[in-house]
Amino acid sequence: MRILVVDDEVPARKQLRALIEEFGNNVVIEEANSGETALNLLKKEAFDVVFLDIHLQDLTGLDIAEEMVSRGYSSKIVFVTAYDKYALKAFEYAAVDYLLKPIDEKRFEKTLSHMEREFEKNKEMQVDSPLSEVKKLLKEHLKEDHRRKKLTLERDDRLYVLDLEEVLYIETEEGSTKLITKKGDFFSNLTLTEWEEKLPDPPFFRTHRSFLVNLEEVKEVLYWFNNALQLKIEDNTDRVIPVSRSNTRSFKERMNIIG
Repeated sequence: MRILVVDDEVPARKQLRALIEEFGNNVVIEEANSGETALNLLKKEAFDVVFLDIHLQDLTGLDIAEEMVSRGYSSKIVFVTAYDKYALKAFEYAAVDYLLKPIDEKRFEKTLSHMEREFEKNKEMQVDSPLSEVKKLLKEHLKEDHRRKKLTLERDDRLYVLDLEEVLYIETEEGSTKLITKKGDFFSNLTLTEWEEKLPDPPFFRTHRSFLVNLEEVKEVLYWFNNALQLKIEDNTDRVIPVSRSNTRSFKERMNIIG
């Protein structure tokens, strides 16, 4: 079975290659570090499965999927993404599979086994779902991802409309929560857990039982004692935010911290 791994991050490609080599049988693996490289390889060679990162620097997974289907390529597509599995639930209804970063080995083994069974059933697999179905699902997901969401907060008897990107972090304070934003501080009666459920992940991440942080606004990561971590946030240079020991591993994976 011929497999193409498409991801612009070297560690991600290495991990996928290692998993394929561990769980695969009689596989040949090629790698592409960009969408353009992937399309050039697909023009020259036939692949049975393509592990395709949704967000690349030059193209999106949608661009590549459209091109593959329009050209009649028979490869099965497995999307690889860091996005929450609930947001990707719709993909289960299309003729594609998906893997969440960081990749779970058992989940990967299940996916690869399924692809191998399909390969054995039919050496000339076809993409079962029409382009319109895949395109629709991907466009909805990518639109939801990039749409500038709004948040309306009250302060001094006035309502302020903020983009979610303007929220730096949220912390618990005396039984309520305090939102630190680029437009100042706001207080809310919602709990931190309620805010965690309300705001998208990514980019918001619970670093500590008392803090929910917009990871896109992290300016600096500091090592503290016992290998604990602290964060400095853009536009808020004096404050450091702790990362609890229980969340350190997940945080490092989200921020692609190696070592």
